[in-house]
Amino acid sequence: MSAVSPLDFDSFENKGLLRYLNIDIPLRNMYDFIELSRNGIDKKALLHLAKTIGFDLKELAHILHMSERTIQRYDLNKKLGTEASARVLQLAKLYAKGENIFGDLSRFKDWMGHPSVALAMKKPKELLDTTFGFQLLNEELVRIEHGIFA
Repeated sequence: MSAVSPLDFDSFENKGLLRYLNIDIPLRNMYDFIELSRNGIDKKALLHLAKTIGFDLKELAHILHMSERTIQRYDLNKKLGTEASARVLQLAKLYAKGENIFGDLSRFKDWMGHPSVALAMKKPKELLDTTFGFQLLNEELVRIEHGIFA
């Protein structure tokens, strides 16, 4: 048993996450995610993620709790703060997990955009502005993965 717990660490999802951000660094355990959050995700990686998952700047700003104008002012290589970077990583990880479970990114994106009975008729995308929303969506994806539908 390793001294560092993997904490729901899935290599396939992490490769998807890195592909969505267009970055190439090893993510071996949760501590690597913490360090990446602390070091910051640059605007270039954020924009690559947005293009890949089909989000506009307004949607990203809402999730990151930043203004659109602030994001626009960032240089491409300027790094986001720790909290915003952590949210970007959560978002990329969620979409990588969804792609894995749904078997296709476009199918997962469709699911994210349609109201769900299991989510009180909210669109999953609408829940991405809080940590609890990310947690709820991750739990719902696990249920879907195991064939448990509401």
